[in-house]
Amino acid sequence: MSAARSRLRRSAARGPVVPARGFTLIEMMIVVALVAIIAMIAIPNYREYILRTKRATARQVLMESAQFLERNYTAAGCYNFADTPACLAQTGSATAQPSTLQRAPSEGRQSYQVTWSLTNSGQAFTLTATPCGVSGASCGTGADASFTDPACGALTITQTGLRGMSVSGASVTTCWQR
Repeated sequence: MSAARSRLRRSAARGPVVPARGFTLIEMMIVVALVAIIAMIAIPNYREYILRTKRATARQVLMESAQFLERNYTAAGCYNFADTPACLAQTGSATAQPSTLQRAPSEGRQSYQVTWSLTNSGQAFTLTATPCGVSGASCGTGADASFTDPACGALTITQTGLRGMSVSGASVTTCWQR
């Protein structure tokens, strides 16, 4: 009996039995699975949000450029020259595209290159916003050279307000109103 008492005293001296602290493997696997599921949902949604935001800034710059050209047409009688005598003669001081209307966004890291195409002796225009990641886009230094818009490609607008995009099969609603 004394041996049993001495064992009890020794175990009592060590203190109460405390369960091991930390996480089990199952708990860690559940946490990792939850993080993976959240990432699978959040990352594509974030990328789509960024794409829509960049597309919206390109649409804004295209609309501002169209308004600029329409004001020039009202004042001078054509899109390609800055005053009426130059429009009538089709020579003289050409309409200059302001630097803020050559890129989208106007400030910050450039995502689109905006170009004008004036045709029909200055009586028609097509504005095009080309993503900087597309070959042929002459974006400046510091531009987002990897940016492409796979859903819409380059956005266009004409003097009649006809809106378009370079990706065939894309929806005008998707590219211009969302």
